[in-house]
Amino acid sequence: MPIVTSSMTTLVDLNDSRQLQLYIKSNQPRVQIFDPNASTYTPNWPTNKPVLTPELYIAGTSTDIIAQAKSIKWFVDGVELTASNTDYTLAASGVKTLTVNTNVLASANSKLFTVEVVYTDTRTGADIVAKNDIEFVKVSSGQKGTAAITGVLSNETHTVPTLFDGSGGVFTNAASTLTIYEGSTDVTGSWTIVQTRTNVTVTEATSSRTATVTALSADTGSVTFTATRSGYSTITKTFNLTKSKQGTAGSNGTSPTAYWLVVDASALERNVALAYTPASIAVSAKSQVGTGTPGNYSARFIIEEQDAGGTWSTKYTSAANEISKTHTPTSNSIKAVRVKMYLAGGTTTLLDEQLIPVVDDGAEPVRAIVWTPEGNVVRNGSGSLKIKCDVYQGSTVKTAAYAWFVQEPSQSTDVGGGIGWKKLDATYNLGVTGYTTTEITVPASAIPSVESFKCVATFSGATYSDVATVSDVTDPISSAIVGGTTFKNGEGSVSVTCKLFQNGEEIDSAGSEYTYTWSLYNENNVKIANWNTTGSKVGKTITVAAGDVTGRAHLGCDVSK
Repeated sequence: MPIVTSSMTTLVDLNDSRQLQLYIKSNQPRVQIFDPNASTYTPNWPTNKPVLTPELYIAGTSTDIIAQAKSIKWFVDGVELTASNTDYTLAASGVKTLTVNTNVLASANSKLFTVEVVYTDTRTGADIVAKNDIEFVKVSSGQKGTAAITGVLSNETHTVPTLFDGSGGVFTNAASTLTIYEGSTDVTGSWTIVQTRTNVTVTEATSSRTATVTALSADTGSVTFTATRSGYSTITKTFNLTKSKQGTAGSNGTSPTAYWLVVDASALERNVALAYTPASIAVSAKSQVGTGTPGNYSARFIIEEQDAGGTWSTKYTSAANEISKTHTPTSNSIKAVRVKMYLAGGTTTLLDEQLIPVVDDGAEPVRAIVWTPEGNVVRNGSGSLKIKCDVYQGSTVKTAAYAWFVQEPSQSTDVGGGIGWKKLDATYNLGVTGYTTTEITVPASAIPSVESFKCVATFSGATYSDVATVSDVTDPISSAIVGGTTFKNGEGSVSVTCKLFQNGEEIDSAGSEYTYTWSLYNENNVKIANWNTTGSKVGKTITVAAGDVTGRAHLGCDVSK
């Protein structure tokens, strides 16, 4: 049978104060969409600031009494926010709202905001503490259309060392390969590639993705790769070559020296958490005299980064000759890294350069978001509300298989929603409809006071879940536990009674209209399964022996009809 109301007391102090219901209202949705291509957020919180407003009700009333709170505290991911700062603004007076000023999800995938309210009960003079929280999550829009397509050459430019008259060129490593990424996936095989050659001799066919240059008929030459695919924009990348003439007339016998860069990554992959793979790149300088054995070369390096706006800035310049250098990107929003290699002794004579683009991981995270499109409260014990589960892959809502559950402490086995969650189906549904679809309709009769519903969504073979809590803010029935709550020297017993109130008046004083089921929890809030042998007691008034309590315990009563 459905639970009408629940209450709990700690067997240390008397607690017959009224029940409070605390909510957090937000003027912005709980989901913020991040576009890694443009590094933008929707909504953009600096211009559309989320304002979190606490609302407080006494069970059985519809009047917001938050202005009467003794204190209001806010916590961000469990840490108390005691003063305004760049990211957050705390209202200085009145109802203490919390305003989010910046895109705080830039460095996290979620943020949990918790409000703690202390209210002094006007009946008993006791302070009652209420807490509630709201979580904001970030989903990535991933990479769509042409924005996800990146063409990368393994070698953008190459210098061919020759004798003073341009002859005797050394073409070691005078090659480049085109790779096309969709997100971070190599899809080159899906494209048609044609080479256009100027002043060069190439060993591969013009339809190849690789060009290995064996001769250069002028001081400069190039290979232009044109890649096409139906439904996509054309990609054009050019491999440029230049002769570097060495020596003077009469020194024709001197063997030219070739110089080149070696980079350990052709591209940097950035995932939806804005982390790079590899985390850093290593570059090294090589040289070869004539047809001799290639070896390490002590060069100078300049390393640059291109920001999201396309501007290049220098991040490193060699102070001395060095064979290699490892560079870690200085920002999670760059578009590319460029490494330039110079002749030993300075940064005047450019020998080689390499561009390492950033490609974004096209894998989009999946997350289930359960929310209440019509609000999360019913009033006066009538009407209904809707609870919806949206399964996001990136920023796209996907169709999934849905199973809905209601929180039920007596559910001791996992039937798909975890222990403590009872599945809604044709046999058990509390009047809830749509429990196999993306949206359920919950009647007021299924909300005794505060109730939680969970959706477990199955998408692409994996399950995702989220929970929404709904309330009847004007439920006419509330409960309070009264009676003794202390023991001395581990002896004796206490008698406690669960009283019900409706419209300010006590009802069911005889305990005959409702069923009262009691449970005992230890000081860590773990239910004592063997208390009274069965783990529970039934009755409006019960007795708890001192031997049932070790130091401190919590006693709860569920009232059902």
